[in-house]
Amino acid sequence: MSRNPKTARRRRALTATLAGIGLLATPLAAMPAVAAPSGGGSYPSIDQALQAGAEYKDGRYFVILKEDPVATYQGGTDGFPATAATDGTFEVESAAVQKYDRHLTAGQLEVASSASLSVDKHFTTALNAFVSDLTAEQARELSKDDRVLAVSEVEEYAPDYSSTEFLGLPGPQGAWNNQYGGLDVAGKGVVVGVIDTGYYPEQEMLAGEPVPALSGEPQVGEPYLDSAGRIAMLKADGTTFRGDCEAGEDFSGEECNSKVLSARYFSEDFEAFVPADQRDPRERLSPLDISSHGTHTATTAAGNNGVDQVFNGGNSYGEGSGVAPQAAVSVYKVCWEDTDPATGGCYGTASVAAIEQAIIDGVDVLNYSISGSNNSVVDPVSLAFKSAAEAGIFVSASAGNSGPIAQTVNHSAPWLTSVAASTFSNELSGTVEFPDGAKFRGVSSMPEGVGPAEIVLASEVELAGQSTGDVQLCAPGSLDPATAAGKIVVCDRGVVDRAAKSVAVAQAGGVGMVLVNIGGGSEDADLHAVPTVHTSDESIKELVAATDQTATLVVGDTTGLAPVPVPQIAGFSSRGPSTAVDSELLKPDIAAPGVNVLAGVSPLDPAYNGDSYGLMSGTSMAAPNLAGMAALMSAEKPDWSPMAIKSAMMTTAGDVLNADGSASADNFATGAGSADPVAMVEPGLVYEADARQWDALILGETTGRDINVASIAVNDLLGSATVTRTVTATETGTWAASGSVPGYEVTAEPSTLSLEAGESQPVEITLTRTDAAADEWAHGSFTWTRPGAAAVTSPVTVRAVDVLAEDAIAGEGASGAAETELESGITGALEPEIEGLGLAKVEEFSKVPGALLGQDNASNHVTETVVPEGATSVTWSLNAGDEQSDWDLFVITPEGEVIQEATASGSEELVLTDPVPGEYHAVSNLYSSPGGASVPGTMETVVLEGDSGNLTITPDPLAVENGQTEPVAVEWQGLTPGTWKGAVEWAPGTRTSVTVTVGGGPADCEAENFTDNAPESRFYDSVRWMQCAAITEGYSDGSYGKDRDINRGESVAFVYRYADQDFTPDGETFPDVPVDHTFYEPISWAQVNEISVGYQDGTFKPDRQVSRAEFASFVYRSLEEKELGGEDAGFTDVPESDAAYDAITWMASHGISRGYLDGSFRPDQPITRGEVAELMFRTDGVIGD
Repeated sequence: MSRNPKTARRRRALTATLAGIGLLATPLAAMPAVAAPSGGGSYPSIDQALQAGAEYKDGRYFVILKEDPVATYQGGTDGFPATAATDGTFEVESAAVQKYDRHLTAGQLEVASSASLSVDKHFTTALNAFVSDLTAEQARELSKDDRVLAVSEVEEYAPDYSSTEFLGLPGPQGAWNNQYGGLDVAGKGVVVGVIDTGYYPEQEMLAGEPVPALSGEPQVGEPYLDSAGRIAMLKADGTTFRGDCEAGEDFSGEECNSKVLSARYFSEDFEAFVPADQRDPRERLSPLDISSHGTHTATTAAGNNGVDQVFNGGNSYGEGSGVAPQAAVSVYKVCWEDTDPATGGCYGTASVAAIEQAIIDGVDVLNYSISGSNNSVVDPVSLAFKSAAEAGIFVSASAGNSGPIAQTVNHSAPWLTSVAASTFSNELSGTVEFPDGAKFRGVSSMPEGVGPAEIVLASEVELAGQSTGDVQLCAPGSLDPATAAGKIVVCDRGVVDRAAKSVAVAQAGGVGMVLVNIGGGSEDADLHAVPTVHTSDESIKELVAATDQTATLVVGDTTGLAPVPVPQIAGFSSRGPSTAVDSELLKPDIAAPGVNVLAGVSPLDPAYNGDSYGLMSGTSMAAPNLAGMAALMSAEKPDWSPMAIKSAMMTTAGDVLNADGSASADNFATGAGSADPVAMVEPGLVYEADARQWDALILGETTGRDINVASIAVNDLLGSATVTRTVTATETGTWAASGSVPGYEVTAEPSTLSLEAGESQPVEITLTRTDAAADEWAHGSFTWTRPGAAAVTSPVTVRAVDVLAEDAIAGEGASGAAETELESGITGALEPEIEGLGLAKVEEFSKVPGALLGQDNASNHVTETVVPEGATSVTWSLNAGDEQSDWDLFVITPEGEVIQEATASGSEELVLTDPVPGEYHAVSNLYSSPGGASVPGTMETVVLEGDSGNLTITPDPLAVENGQTEPVAVEWQGLTPGTWKGAVEWAPGTRTSVTVTVGGGPADCEAENFTDNAPESRFYDSVRWMQCAAITEGYSDGSYGKDRDINRGESVAFVYRYADQDFTPDGETFPDVPVDHTFYEPISWAQVNEISVGYQDGTFKPDRQVSRAEFASFVYRSLEEKELGGEDAGFTDVPESDAAYDAITWMASHGISRGYLDGSFRPDQPITRGEVAELMFRTDGVIGD
């Protein structure tokens, strides 16, 4: 199911769906319904889903303002000089910074005051925002404030779960010695900030010397105490880092040293929202790490070299080191543990505060192994990282652990580097050996094997009463000790924590476990309660099921097979494309080791049994590997920007492999490839980007494809597409361009570059489609080569479309045509697929502004829509009745998901293609109106099930020629009054919506509008038509009386005037209709033409109210042609025996009256003058055609 499918790339502001920059939508044409259900029906389950899933609900929010924060402000506001960091230096104590800070704070307070809010927290350094508790209505109101960039709920994120030998760092020929000046200076003078769960101060990989007071001049990479007693260090780039060792629970503040220069914690929200009795008893309100994640990432990036890694029962796994062993560390604890695995976590407010502090402190690199947004680059954390990047900080962020599912990659912004996880070693391996010679290899950290012992499937040792699924997964308590004792148990991976499965086996008396991936996945060397081999070879289950054998678990790979190719992307590593910025920023950026990474852990973490070292897997482990490489680069190239370092990493990356050893061609998995610290130090050319481009991207002034990054993504290539890049030479030379993308020709202008070191050159890179399939992503690369030097290669990912077309076509009339044009990227014949046209079900209502609720009340209207199997699309169009009001639309799907269109425009529309069948509920909420007055609105709902036969394309098939624009006629016929909707899919991925209004448009005459029939008001078109057609003159006070019930005399008069027949009465008719009666002539006409023969007592009763059925009969009997139309004409309360059956059925068959949503017509209900006008207007549309 997809929403609001788009056909062509549009340049638009990324903040358009955020506050104050709403995209304007043209009000949709509407045909009011004859009637809509009234009353206050309640939908408690719908409201519950709505409140849970709506974008804004009661909660804690960032309110982000549009003015630049202190760290990025370049000037421009009168009286406030620029405050942005220059040359990596941010002068937080300067008068200019202090003045601008006060200005931003005052602006925040002004916005808060206007909404009667109290401010809990101000941010001004990396983010111009305040945090406050908001109701859903306050959040929605602020989102539309012109001063506000975004309103974003404070979220709780989760941590995303190396070998330096694999990276080629140690040894005489390693990169530490040959590229980075030697082991003693690898990363020296650089500070890596780690935003995570804190650190364990006694970890050997983070050990250091006490920091002395400054003696003489500061030396690069030599920490000292400044005059205020804070640890400071002159960095490689010539600026100074200053930190603080913040005291807290079980942390005196004296723990910092020459390695860990600073340690801070950000616990405000954790303390405010998690009561003390609900916190993990081990948790400490201090930088102390109890969960190992922060210690592991810090030691991976910058841990000391030469530390003996002893764990898993006292076994040594060799000497370990961080990637940048001489870099210093600054700790920022933002993640917290409580007693509920579903809560706690890493608060967004804490992350933003940590980023701000890191900018002030002066770190060079930030590692962020924490989840984030996968559909935006303007969330609060991402915007704070933008400020960090502008301040000269390299940001490494984990790409996420939701793979191999597509479109799950996190951290899409171009100013940070999102890192995928790859394998890197086969050393931690194990083998399952059978007596018949069969062997199955996998991953294992077991120091000793086990067996031979009987091997069984978990289902063979099921504990009575347990579900089959739990047993196969070896869930705790699911195995029978009576049958599992002494056996090796085969368990399926999934749902249950991997290590918990081995605990279940051990508790049942099992002696070993074989953990089997079902359908693929990473193989993990976890610490288990029994010897374990983790394999992806599912055939082992077939062997165990079919034979009665013993097995032995053996340390190492004894299969004799060729080693498993490395590096491979881990199954868990999140994949692109990014859903942010129209998928035009290729993510992830790059891959680094992230599977079974061995580094420091916290002995306070029970998962590691008191050990100080342990294995973890995840993109959380890949990110610090890359952060360590960034530290090496920052020390070696201190004058390089973060984007130059990112470019160097990407363009020199090596291949990531497939399982068969071939190079992976999936850029959505690998990014640029496997990061190579040996090659990245000499890239030859780099792609720089800065705040000007980033700001233009956010404001919609440029596209994602044209951001100057070392990758290219184009999501809608038509024939050809050209992107612009600027390269800067890091050394003098001449480079030649080449490219390879399957199905495309890749060229560059100029194709050859001769540059001096430091010189830049813009380049236009053109991708031309040859035989690529439409609507499918293709992956390849673009390369600059120079004799005797490494290639400079960028990943390129492209999706072609056959044609580009208008997003929407609108027309009028029961039959007609609209001309459009198709821009073609192919030569051949198109066979368009048509949906619809379908007649919209229309509901009309009037509301006053009020709170969003999932029920019919004074401010909300609920529309129930049942989508059947086979439906191809469903459209909800909420149309404002005036130009000043603001309606918002919320749709609750059958699964309870809330999809919303709540922009600053008055009308909203939502289209779902290939919808899940079931019951949907659309809530129309009036957000605002002039003076808070009651205003009308209409909801049009259309469910389409393929081609309805009333929409055609000429010519069809349609011959097109590459590069040419072809005229096309979209034609419709046989439509009845109302609004009709459909779509044309010209080619895969290219779709145009079609809306046709029949009977639409008010009549044009010189008469002044009735006083109660203002333009855009309910029934305006139909009443105006009645007025201009001389069917009614209204009342003497100038009104029409839309809401007044109509009597029999008035109704017959309307029908008589519409019929416009020559008629002269020839005497008295009914005894209660004398010759001088106002409606004598029309009633006489009705009697003569058997439109109404009166009552059995011989009277007409002209003053009696008319029912819906009676008026339908009057109209029907006045017509000459009475053929049925093509619409469904059944009503639950109009049996064939009903006197008005033929009239009501005829009206329904032509769409003149569609009754109520419950399937009824309500024939005996009185009808109003406004409804009569609408029925006659629609009847005219049918008769006129």
